[in-house]
Amino acid sequence: MLKNPPKSTLRILGGIYKGRKLQMASLDTTRSSKAILKESFFNTLNSGIVGASFVEFFAGSGSIGIEALSRGARFALFFESDKKACEILKANLQSTCQNNENYRVFLGDTFNYYKLALKILKSPSIGYIDPPFNVRNTMQDIYERCYQMIEDLDKNLFDLLVLEHISSLEIPTHIGSFTLIKTKKFGRSSLSYFESGVQNEN
Repeated sequence: MLKNPPKSTLRILGGIYKGRKLQMASLDTTRSSKAILKESFFNTLNSGIVGASFVEFFAGSGSIGIEALSRGARFALFFESDKKACEILKANLQSTCQNNENYRVFLGDTFNYYKLALKILKSPSIGYIDPPFNVRNTMQDIYERCYQMIEDLDKNLFDLLVLEHISSLEIPTHIGSFTLIKTKKFGRSSLSYFESGVQNEN
């Protein structure tokens, strides 16, 4: 158990754990996704989340991945580089997931671990990529690094990749084997959806 846990400010929006409170990691190291954005994302997935593997690449408190488990994902994989945030993530999983849900947490830089960690996945998988905004110090190249990571991902493993990003960012229409199918804006944040195997229209 965490000593002096932070105040609960997050809730699970749907699924078997709907209404459960989650602890929120420090805003100095993480950024929580808006409830309206999260609801839109899972409404878009609908039943596609059921039985899928789910990867939260920059997990923070884990609210997106835990929401996926609540709504029927068969497995969730979490990456978080900040030690304190990772402790909160693990506490959220332990306090919420009580039906033998299958998950794994990696503490460390996502970019250093993803190639090895993703070997445990089985298709179909859904990836959620929510890096720190590039306006934060030392994060100016974060989106370029994310694009490179997406290029490296196996199109046969991931049916869908979703990038949460600052709305002013101009998103490429193609990254490696993945094609941008839509972007939805929620104020300062946006969600861009990429699918594998989408044919170009000429």
